[in-house]
Amino acid sequence: MSLPRRTEILIVGAGPTGLAAALSLHKQGCTDLVIVDETLAEAHTSRAITMHAATLAAMDEIGCADEIVAAGIKATGFKIWDGLGFHPLADFDVLAGHTKYPFLSLLPQFATERVLAKQVAEQGIDVLRPVKAVGLKVNSEDSEFTDVSFEDGRIIQARYVIGADGAKSSIREAAGITYKDPDGEDTENSELRQAVVADVIFENEPPAAPTDCLFVISAENIFLCLPLPPSAYEGQQVWRIAIGIPIGVPPHAPDTAFLQGVVDAFGPAIIPSSSLPPTFKGPLKIAKTIWSSRFRTDSAIASAHFTRLRTDAGGEGGVVLLIGDAAHKQSPAGGQGMNLGLRDAVFLGPALAAHITLRTQSSGSPREAIDEPLKRWADNRHEQALKVIRFTKALLKSIGWKNEITWYYGVLPVNLVKLRHWILWLGDITGYMKKTTAWNLSGLLNP
Repeated sequence: MSLPRRTEILIVGAGPTGLAAALSLHKQGCTDLVIVDETLAEAHTSRAITMHAATLAAMDEIGCADEIVAAGIKATGFKIWDGLGFHPLADFDVLAGHTKYPFLSLLPQFATERVLAKQVAEQGIDVLRPVKAVGLKVNSEDSEFTDVSFEDGRIIQARYVIGADGAKSSIREAAGITYKDPDGEDTENSELRQAVVADVIFENEPPAAPTDCLFVISAENIFLCLPLPPSAYEGQQVWRIAIGIPIGVPPHAPDTAFLQGVVDAFGPAIIPSSSLPPTFKGPLKIAKTIWSSRFRTDSAIASAHFTRLRTDAGGEGGVVLLIGDAAHKQSPAGGQGMNLGLRDAVFLGPALAAHITLRTQSSGSPREAIDEPLKRWADNRHEQALKVIRFTKALLKSIGWKNEITWYYGVLPVNLVKLRHWILWLGDITGYMKKTTAWNLSGLLNP
């Protein structure tokens, strides 16, 4: 399929959020749409791996949940070593009776994209590659349309432009939408401002079952180890690890030697052998690195999820919408990023369909009234993004507590690491911690 001259809806970005948006829109009867992506082929890297209950419910609305669940691992909880003992951090069984999906689904992002892409193809929707959008301009003949220009000089006219093109979104930039930390914070002085992530094969099994999620907290750092489905890796047992880098700048794609060094420093080796399962034969050694990267733990949110371009005369032009990382980013703590973006995308379908209905059937109505469905959607998604950003910040700060005495009001000495241990211990014996953590992570309270 060649790039058409005009389309009703243009989706820029064919990652999970862009594909999910296309399916949601198509389900609502919005079939005049085009998807473009700047990459030559689908991604084959793991990246995001978690899908929570609220997101699986959203995936169910577009016919993809069953296949995603079947391909992934159903993790029912987390356990965490806090430096003094093990604690159950979350128990997703508490969600039973409230959702069809009382678990955490673990599946690499490329496998999730394959499920979505397959469904997109079955609906007859094409993805045009490689096509990189570089500019937006109000159409000179019809201000309701936007001229979207591409790097190769081509132009497409679209009534609705959806930016699903990631944290460095060219659509967001061209629309003049700002993107910054909602609290004005700077992570440069944060102890956990950067980390490494990798999918690895171990020589020996980690001290966790193939359905367990293991967290190891040390002084001002964290080690995560989560299983990935062998079906995604030709039958091999692959594990996702993530580790904070408290000093220095990690390589862009850390090699096995670098990863082994941080696993030795912050992984199961810091746990006393008396606290480890007798089946664990340490030390934990990496046999092969499948994929690795580094990331920063900063947060940002777009000043608007929905806007209209401005004409040269100061009037309003076509609609621009942002979803996924183009609209918000947050610390990976809690595995919320892709989840929030997928829900942005699925919930956009009914809102945009309602806007189209109002525009075509209420031609005499004020533009503000016609735009109301998109404003409500945008306000809701902005609010949910702020909640997730602040939730993940709180998680990260609790991990980064220092193992030292802090004086409060000049008279009260507190060791925050020991305080965290007692909080976890109290939450453990009461069952409060594992219940509230499961609910907060699931997204069911704030879809």
